[in-house]
Amino acid sequence: MSQRMRMYVLFVMACGLAVPAGAQDHAGARISGFYSSAIGEGETNVSTGGSVGYRLTPHFGFDFEALALPGFEIENRGEGRGVAFLTNFVTEFPSPAAWLTPYIQGGGGVANLRFGSTFEYEDRDGVRFPIPARDRRGAPPRIDDVRLVRADGGRSETSLALSLGGGVDFSIWRGLSLGPNITFMKFFGGQDTDLTRIGAKASYRF
Repeated sequence: MSQRMRMYVLFVMACGLAVPAGAQDHAGARISGFYSSAIGEGETNVSTGGSVGYRLTPHFGFDFEALALPGFEIENRGEGRGVAFLTNFVTEFPSPAAWLTPYIQGGGGVANLRFGSTFEYEDRDGVRFPIPARDRRGAPPRIDDVRLVRADGGRSETSLALSLGGGVDFSIWRGLSLGPNITFMKFFGGQDTDLTRIGAKASYRF
């Protein structure tokens, strides 16, 4: 386990264990939705998704989660998009306040990352070089005697995905709650990909 992952676990567990047990009762079904930034591999992207789950006891349950990366970029691998389907086990810690519920979650599943084609410039001698950065008008600078060639075709990777994280739920109205969530994810493929999701999560308990 990496140092960053260990820090997440210790932080979230500290949030939950720092308060004494209370009289919360949150067993039952739950649905959730989240929106977050996905940081890693030299870029910052956006992720969104949702989950459905069930609390077997007031403090333990599971979620089936669907994650979407609608448009992301990974350094040295180009632009693409991705989806993941995960099963997470969730432990909620007791709190003296009915409106506050710290939790940790972890699990795994399958992910698919699809990358589009990448292009380069090629001069009359057959030497290829990267396309220069765009100018202020959004277009690449004009270079004479070159042509645009495909450097790498589109490709798709389906791989194992693991996640570990946690957060805090703040009850705002009956079964509706909202709070921050931090999740570390790792995709195992031809080239491993690490992402850290930091964002907000809304959930409703039936």
